[in-house]
Amino acid sequence: MVVQWLPRDWIAAPFLSLLFQNMICEERMDIRDASLTAWKTALTAIPGHLENAVTQQIIIDWFAIMMTPLGVPIDVSTFYTPSVHLEGNMPPERHNVDKKMISQDLSLISVDIIINARLATATALGYLMVCWMSDVSFYLIGLSQSSYSLQKNVIESCFKPILLHYLDSSSMLQNFLTAVVAEEWARQYEALPPETSISLVDTSSLAQEITTKTLDWLQGKTPPAYHEMTIALNRIHVETVSLLQMFATDCKLPMSSVPFLGNEIDITGTKEKAFTIDRANWALDREYNRLKDSLGRTKKRELGVIAEKRTAVLANIARYNETKAQHDIRVSAAFAAAFVAFKSTPDKVSPVVKGIMNGIKVCQLLSRFVLH
Repeated sequence: MVVQWLPRDWIAAPFLSLLFQNMICEERMDIRDASLTAWKTALTAIPGHLENAVTQQIIIDWFAIMMTPLGVPIDVSTFYTPSVHLEGNMPPERHNVDKKMISQDLSLISVDIIINARLATATALGYLMVCWMSDVSFYLIGLSQSSYSLQKNVIESCFKPILLHYLDSSSMLQNFLTAVVAEEWARQYEALPPETSISLVDTSSLAQEITTKTLDWLQGKTPPAYHEMTIALNRIHVETVSLLQMFATDCKLPMSSVPFLGNEIDITGTKEKAFTIDRANWALDREYNRLKDSLGRTKKRELGVIAEKRTAVLANIARYNETKAQHDIRVSAAFAAAFVAFKSTPDKVSPVVKGIMNGIKVCQLLSRFVLH
């Protein structure tokens, strides 16, 4: 790809798709890094032709693959599969070496490996964004700066709805990876030639919206929970309902005395009468003590069993809160890093500094994207 006189027409969507798939499905760091290097080399080797090689639908598919929730199998329906030449009637022998990564089975593959693969693809997509913008400059030599800025905004409109969609997601992973893409875009933009390096925030509406949204998140209250915590909250809901109902089934209190905790859960805390982690705390504190006190000194054996179960549920709530705190740290660190990369100045620096310090707490998880 670096030999000038060789043709470049083979550097197209199929080749880039294979590199992207290799990053998302590769367990070994050295191979994954080599794929990322090849990706960057390929993008810089086709100036003026990138828009023809990569369509918006392909970009949407790449983002969807990268944003697959942890533990959920990757949808390979949009993967590029090279055709295989058949010799005679014998089918070729094939072995899917990426089966574990595609299945995302957390009992077979560690979360760290999966996260590192996602970080590689996020870095790749951030690099694609800046190459997409600089690709336009190949055609704009000699045009006025206003024409150049207009064309840049036309190009970024391909990415704007995608990034803002995932930035507003309730998923920790999708927030985190979107911030990594944005940070890579901003940092690589700074490396463009001086004639194209007007402040990204000053010339890009997408950059402005990203800095606004990330700063608002850093300065505001963290969300009540994240999409990844849905299963844990559902389990706490089942356990809490079961525990309170024991006062009716085991202690013979009327069922009408047991509070209704809702039929559905709500991680956002916005649905009226739905079960939230705050409602769980209320049920296991005030309502538990109310039902317990109504029994007086009777049912000591039954109360002992209920108390033991309550301890177990409270332990699950503690783990839920710990997970929430870890997710908050990851998102705040990624958002702060993206905000800083765009070189925007906040009214108050303390939320951004706090986010950067949170990045230090994450250590091992965030070290890969800091290095990239």
